[in-house]
Amino acid sequence: MPIFSVQTVDIESYKIDVNNSDQSIFVSTVSSLILKAENPNKVGLSYGASRFHVLSQGLVVGLIRIPQFHQPPLSKNVSVEMRVLFECMNISQIMASADGNIFQIRISGDIRAQVGILNITFPKLKVALDCDLSISHLSFRNQVWIQNNNMISLPLNSKAFSNKCHFGILV
Repeated sequence: MPIFSVQTVDIESYKIDVNNSDQSIFVSTVSSLILKAENPNKVGLSYGASRFHVLSQGLVVGLIRIPQFHQPPLSKNVSVEMRVLFECMNISQIMASADGNIFQIRISGDIRAQVGILNITFPKLKVALDCDLSISHLSFRNQVWIQNNNMISLPLNSKAFSNKCHFGILV
């Protein structure tokens, strides 16, 4: 199985709005996410461009755009930069639904994958991915850096995130 891990999330722009009638906080962001991809297989893997939905409480709150990328055989350090967009996400509602310090989000979508051995490429497969993520919002304390260009960087660690992912091959 290929191995994927999130390295960093950089918030490039954001807008915060407050609804004065119920004190709800709405956030819109454009972020980049660096994904580290490892391929322990002796075959190369290619992925087509794709989009994944980010859901909270069953509602779509964001979109992840994944570019086309390739994992060479036995590769350990392929970096993939993805775009993450959230438009008018109700942070107050998400935090209110959190179980203690932990809130849940779900990432769901599909991507086309293709196996290549030497100069032979096999037919493309459609792989569906569904991940439930638990995020501890208190573990981000003392981990947020504001860089010179006003970009906010959030290093990710195992204390802040846990996930349960399921995937299937669609025919």
